[in-house]
Amino acid sequence: MEVESKQARNRLKMATRTEFDYLIYEAMLTPWCEKILRLHIGEGVSVCGLAERFSCSETLIRKHLAIAYKKVAKLQ
Repeated sequence: MEVESKQARNRLKMATRTEFDYLIYEAMLTPWCEKILRLHIGEGVSVCGLAERFSCSETLIRKHLAIAYKKVAKLQ
């Protein structure tokens, strides 16, 4: 994972609910990216759990999480 993406992930994990919502809004994420990010960061659902929940591959989940992290990283 790139340094910027890792920092964005940590920023989201440490954010308050209001900050988290603001970052997601400002990053202009797609509804799909927003949904998996909220479940992964907000509710602690694993990548494997997300893949099972949405009947898709873990690779697809990781790809969309990476997209979301990159968009959030641009806000910094």
